[in-house]
Amino acid sequence: MSKKYVIDACALINASKNYNMTKKAFSHIWQAFNELVENGQLISSSEIFEELKDDDIVKWAKEHKDAFLPLSKEVQLKTTEILQQFPQIIKIQTKGSSNGDPFLIATAILEDGIIVTDEGNKNNGIPMVCESLGVEYMKLNDMLDEVLE
Repeated sequence: MSKKYVIDACALINASKNYNMTKKAFSHIWQAFNELVENGQLISSSEIFEELKDDDIVKWAKEHKDAFLPLSKEVQLKTTEILQQFPQIIKIQTKGSSNGDPFLIATAILEDGIIVTDEGNKNNGIPMVCESLGVEYMKLNDMLDEVLE
């Protein structure tokens, strides 16, 4: 069975910054992303789509809008469970950006996926919640090592 990766905004943003999709040298990385999306192996939450601001990654995300799953009733219920257990995962924000983390985790649980995040805060963020709930997660570079073998 193929792995399913559930990607966070920070990983997509870092991919866009570190592996500029307009540069020929990184075209194989973006081709791998495209193939994973086409095969249903790279997904995310529609809430994560809302967190994307960079022009290049927003353009890519719009071209792959189907990879950003809508907030189904199941996702909303699972998100509620996560927030009851980990209310601190919602960050108080001054700007209108999304709080997609609990939706991302809920999507990963329901889709039996591995979260791809470059978030490093093990005390209060995605890694801490994943470890507590037994949800597998990895860094973007680790995912790329797997899919580009």
